[in-house]
Amino acid sequence: MGRFDRWGGFVVSSFIELEVISALGKYAREHPNYSTEFLRRHPAVVDQFRKELSKSAFTIVGTDDDVVENASDLLRRSPEYAIHAGDAVHLATALRVRARVPAKNVLVFVTADRGLEAAAKAEGLPTLNPMREGVATLQAIPGVS
Repeated sequence: MGRFDRWGGFVVSSFIELEVISALGKYAREHPNYSTEFLRRHPAVVDQFRKELSKSAFTIVGTDDDVVENASDLLRRSPEYAIHAGDAVHLATALRVRARVPAKNVLVFVTADRGLEAAAKAEGLPTLNPMREGVATLQAIPGVS
């Protein structure tokens, strides 16, 4: 479980590590012109990502049985959400964190996935899609300084 005594920065599910490493490998495999180079560099890129993720800007929330159960319940009760299993884990993590943050803190759910963005909004989370929105949108969210 992440350290809930320090807020600010990014709060992420521990599932993010697996998801990003998988996405980097997929990127290397799907770009045949660069595949050999990308595949050769993959371990170093993963190591750099892990180094960045270990910095104090990130609070990592463990993906335990309760998060998995909550993600499953979310998918069961809201089949209209256009999300997959990993998305449900991220959303369940955010909902867990929201329940634990001090009321004065604002948790903004950041995603470039439109289905996940819609699901987070439906669950009452303010969202930011960095592919469409910038700092001005973030600053316009009540409680964000």
